[in-house]
Amino acid sequence: MEASRPEVSVVVPSHERGTRLRWLLNALEEQTLPRSQWELVVVFDSTDDTEELVRTHPLAPRYVRLTPGTGTPSRQRNTGWRESKAPLIAFTDDDGRPEPDWLERLLAAARENPGAIVQGATKPDPDEAEIMRWAPRYRSMEVDPPGPYAQTCNILYPREALEAVDGFDESFPYPAGEDLDLAARLWERGTPYVGAPEALTYHAVDTFSLPAAIRFNRRWESIPLLMKRHPQLREQLELGHVFWKRRHAMLPPALVGVALHRREPLLALLAVPWVLYALPHRGSHPMGRVRAATELFGRAAVDASEMWAMVKGSARYRTLVL
Repeated sequence: MEASRPEVSVVVPSHERGTRLRWLLNALEEQTLPRSQWELVVVFDSTDDTEELVRTHPLAPRYVRLTPGTGTPSRQRNTGWRESKAPLIAFTDDDGRPEPDWLERLLAAARENPGAIVQGATKPDPDEAEIMRWAPRYRSMEVDPPGPYAQTCNILYPREALEAVDGFDESFPYPAGEDLDLAARLWERGTPYVGAPEALTYHAVDTFSLPAAIRFNRRWESIPLLMKRHPQLREQLELGHVFWKRRHAMLPPALVGVALHRREPLLALLAVPWVLYALPHRGSHPMGRVRAATELFGRAAVDASEMWAMVKGSARYRTLVL
């Protein structure tokens, strides 16, 4: 191997997460894989202090600054792997925190499986796990590899595979589904896909207000596009190859029952399946049960916003996904 050419390139897209990115860089600084064997490329379109951070951090990553607001994750990742030098590309995100041996173990799995896509394990960050016990709306990531969605928070691709399909499809309108679309195009070409559960990274736990959660769900409008391009992925939908989540099928009858129960009390029973499925677990204490009940309205609003995004995407791409 040429001294000037690393064995693996780590590519990180970033957008307005300076603090989280610093934690990621600090974790990468502790990697057990010798620094001569890997390089780091950060691509960002942030307006915060990200440029100062990457310019002065001890890791001294190579970086590309895009015009603010123009760097979708697909574009950032494509820019990053095309700027990189190594034959293997490891993708992670600016809200992750890999274990010190993450890259060493991911590379070992790639060596054992030449030409394969290698997905590592992802778990909610234990330093933030307490948030999940109390926040009514939170988001993190848990992946038991090889998972069905090929999330890019912890995954490695051979450069040749990325070149064969021209990388991520930048036409996806939202940051959702573009990672699975890339993997699906390669699976259709026969590219192997393996898991490396020992290559572990932790994912941040983010909380949302109800309006923010509803805005966040706009991204799921991309899911019907994904299903139209790769019909075999409908096997991953939870119900009837149509409903993305099982409780989406239960929500419309529940809303009808709630709306009409005064006219016909028995119609309230239509809400029971959704309530039983969606009711959060807050312990057996009466106060916990009261709190769980108060969160149901927010859960209904979040589910409805997800379904509305699916309806819009279904109409736009002329394929039904709910």
